Amino acid sequence: MNDNDREVTFTYSGVLTKKNKKIICVRFERIGEDGADYAEGQIPECKIDKQKGFTLEEIRQMEEYLRAEKDNIIQKARKLNNIKNLLS
Repeated sequence: MNDNDREVTFTYSGVLTKKNKKIICVRFERIGEDGADYAEGQIPECKIDKQKGFTLEEIRQMEEYLRAEKDNIIQKARKLNNIKNLLS
């Protein structure tokens, strides 16, 4: 089985404030032959800034996905913040 056949999990944070800027941290992850492969980035930049085990083409596809789904991810991340506020 090659890496392209392995399931990739996508997770994201709620809306965070970093240096007076609103961001959402995102992570793609899969179990590779050499352990866990990961790629981390941020929205709204839609850029992967740290990764291990993914090809350049896979990173390009992830960034394309982030750009295409940015509005949906932001909306879902805001809902996470609402749930967190209810539980506080």
